[in-house]
Amino acid sequence: MQTKLEKLEKNRVLLELEADPKEVADAFHQAYRKVVQKLTVPGFRKGKTPRKVLEQHYGKDVFLQDATEILVTRGYYEALIEHKLEPVDHPEIDFSEPLEEGKSFKFQAKVEVLPEVELGEYKGIALAKANPVVTDEEIEAELKALQERHAELVGADKTVLEKGDFAVIDFEGYLDGEPFPGGAAQGYTLEVGSGSFIPGFEEGLLGMALGEEREVKATFPEDYPQTTLAGKEAVFKVKLHEIKVKEYPVLDDEFAQSLGNFKTMEELKEDLKKRRLAEKEYQAAREFEDQVVEKAVEGSKVELTDTLIDRELNYLIHNMEHDFEDRGLKLEEYLKYSNKTLADLRAELRPQAERRVKTDLVLSAIAKAEGITVSEDEIKERLEYLLQFYSPATQEKMMKEQKENVVERIRTSLEREKTVKLLVDAVQKPESEEKGKEVKTE
Repeated sequence: MQTKLEKLEKNRVLLELEADPKEVADAFHQAYRKVVQKLTVPGFRKGKTPRKVLEQHYGKDVFLQDATEILVTRGYYEALIEHKLEPVDHPEIDFSEPLEEGKSFKFQAKVEVLPEVELGEYKGIALAKANPVVTDEEIEAELKALQERHAELVGADKTVLEKGDFAVIDFEGYLDGEPFPGGAAQGYTLEVGSGSFIPGFEEGLLGMALGEEREVKATFPEDYPQTTLAGKEAVFKVKLHEIKVKEYPVLDDEFAQSLGNFKTMEELKEDLKKRRLAEKEYQAAREFEDQVVEKAVEGSKVELTDTLIDRELNYLIHNMEHDFEDRGLKLEEYLKYSNKTLADLRAELRPQAERRVKTDLVLSAIAKAEGITVSEDEIKERLEYLLQFYSPATQEKMMKEQKENVVERIRTSLEREKTVKLLVDAVQKPESEEKGKEVKTE
């Protein structure tokens, strides 16, 4: 099939295609083989009716639609391969004359394709990598956190409840004199002043004596998730049973020994330092990768279109919806609480979508320029690693219903990892960078 390419505005192309009479005849033959399996004629078994008989019985145009679809589909995808085009939308097909056996067939296809990327200098980027350090203050904060986690609640030698105490209470809430669902508990332990309960409740407990019963007024926030309670004032009947306080362990060798394979507090500190440094180094490596990629993207030129940006926006919003669902919230509720419309959200996310699209296009172009490929063995290894985190039933479903998409996502992910590694390995390190010293990056 003959093809001709014409570039239009906004990354659109016009493909002019022409099938010769032999290709047309072949398409009609394929259409007959397809149609004969669906239609029947008295006196012939299904699938065995001669072509001329089908034409006489159903009309000469019985194969026209299928033959046209066969030619257009085949010609379009062959043209994409020939001209190395990657469409981002469905094509607009147009032909001025209908398909006719014995004649050539001309048609056009207009489609938006991935834009060409003009790569800048992406190798040898001059960039300093931060060398993280762990301070004594950070280790002390880690120890404080450990001390907090291993603190125990013990009975307090006091009779009046104060801020910071832990109150063991029974309570029941009422709206307009009637108890409401979820508004009662017995033997509940609450840290007074923690802000765990609705405004006014914890403040109303201050000064209570052991065994005292008290009515506390509190108002639910206007944006309270349970809409039947939002903005309403409730009265809680509360009884104080116990007052407890936190008892913290002493930070000594005995405490270190209680945590595992440590003999002294110094060994514990050293372990905390190593772990904290490893976390910082990992974070620094990720941030350095982001900076290198950002530099490579900044130096490249690519024309983005609304089609690509809108598709990425849809992806971002779809992910937001899933995140909200995991927290028991709907996107519509979030928009209402935030006083935003969906259009506002899309406008807010658009710069992020543009950066993501451009980054993907540039990294893909670098991968092609460098001949980066992903082997089937690499895909298989990554797939086996990922599947271990799913139940056998989920694994089976993924492999049955989504295998092609899963494999393609893995291929894309591995290609990106290799491309980023190439960029990072090629970074030109400044002479001023010294090991063990913290270096600020721009």
